[in-house]
Amino acid sequence: MALEYHIGDADNPRGHALIYFRDGSDPEKVGAAYIVMLPVSVDISKYVPPFLAGQVEQLGTGDMSSFAFPPAPEPVPSESWLRETARVRGDDLLFGGVANLEDVTSLMAAVADIAAEYSSQYESATGLTAAGTQLQVDGGELDSGIDTAASGAGPTDDVHDVMYGLMAEADLLTELTKLMGRLQYESSGGDVGGARESEAKIRAIGRHIPENRRIDLLVGAALDRHPDSAQRAQLYLERVFAMYREDYTRVHTIEQEIKQLAPDSPGSSETPDAAPTNEPPESS
Repeated sequence: MALEYHIGDADNPRGHALIYFRDGSDPEKVGAAYIVMLPVSVDISKYVPPFLAGQVEQLGTGDMSSFAFPPAPEPVPSESWLRETARVRGDDLLFGGVANLEDVTSLMAAVADIAAEYSSQYESATGLTAAGTQLQVDGGELDSGIDTAASGAGPTDDVHDVMYGLMAEADLLTELTKLMGRLQYESSGGDVGGARESEAKIRAIGRHIPENRRIDLLVGAALDRHPDSAQRAQLYLERVFAMYREDYTRVHTIEQEIKQLAPDSPGSSETPDAAPTNEPPESS
């Protein structure tokens, strides 16, 4: 997706930006949120109360390197006030478009998409991840503090592919969840270019996790425009997490739900039997 900079430059994002929307029914009404690329990675699981720890673990390690807050735009005095604030603070200023400022759910998705794209532009422009890890130096070698020979990652022109190669599977699944929401939003909204980019990132993640997660079926379900595609995509995403947890009983249940949902829909008959079996192989 293309970001609309009213202050700043897409080729040189500053790593912190105000994003604002105008209300469709009242152009003078403006809402804004703030995007930050953290220079220091934060493991938020350390600061979560024990009764919420399980929810954080389901999303991975809890590392947070960038975020948008508030998650949906809040009212601000005016557009001119935003411009002056961005100028004084040295922030980028992004225009998110005209929207219904009362539709919090849709705006949360829009802000998350813009934050993800802004983070991507920041990484591409600076060669740094949001948390400050250098992905490339002038010579083209990785300088991330990680032994790339041991991790299997190597130099590549695809920054995202390199980044995914350095991430643990739990972190990749967190990124996969965000990208799936973005892909479905872009696909349903007719953003062909944005959907193609999100799809490419998802497939790149698929190259760095076990093949039996079947990312191809996940993407296919999200894009096939079948009436039940959103439901099947959600089930395939749940299947990925169940496979990661080695919860093969849940994997089997999900596969049955997919087949029952739309037996003749694309991909439903291709769902693999991923769970291991204790039955011995047949003798020849």
